[in-house]
Amino acid sequence: MNENRIEKKFVFGKFKEDNLERILLLNGFSKTFPSRKINSIYLDTLNFDFAKDNINGVSKRKKIRFRWYNEDYSNIFLEEKNKQNFLVKKNVKKIPLIDSEKKILGNLKDYFFKENKRYNSFNYKFILKTRYLRSYWISGNKKIRATIDTNIKTCPINNLSRIFDLNETILEFKFSPSDESFFRDFIFKNNFDIRTKKYSKYLQSFNLLENSGLIN
Repeated sequence: MNENRIEKKFVFGKFKEDNLERILLLNGFSKTFPSRKINSIYLDTLNFDFAKDNINGVSKRKKIRFRWYNEDYSNIFLEEKNKQNFLVKKNVKKIPLIDSEKKILGNLKDYFFKENKRYNSFNYKFILKTRYLRSYWISGNKKIRATIDTNIKTCPINNLSRIFDLNETILEFKFSPSDESFFRDFIFKNNFDIRTKKYSKYLQSFNLLENSGLIN
């Protein structure tokens, strides 16, 4: 699956989801389906080029991760996100069946380093895992999707029991490039007193774990 879209993120402190949901409801948004837990395992190059590009503000950036939802280990996806400023191109591929949670990390490494032919896999390594709860929303005219991420946690891939809390709530809007002017009008007309912010769960997690001496 390939998808081109624009993403706009807004960062708030912890326990802000009720206020954000109220804002969306007052502006004609409705929930699309039940909230679910999102699990992601991120990769980077041996020199941490993905993290460095983000830190240095490089406009064209890449992100590679495995993702699954709730505890559904039979539906795990390898995702590559290529981002230039706010425009995102996303490539998603479902990978072969994973036996169980206990075997997941080993199976993902086997798949990426032995079976996957898309990348020069010797240049990559597994870095960290994130997990959070996401709710899903859509505007009344169906042109703008929104998500609210809460309870964001991370841990280093070499010690999954060392769990850290990011203490943030993320509101994100996603829409087609053809609807960007509509989104701007929407923000202006509704007098949203919030400013967009560059934000990466991977980079926030990377910095937190590196400062704790857990990434090398």
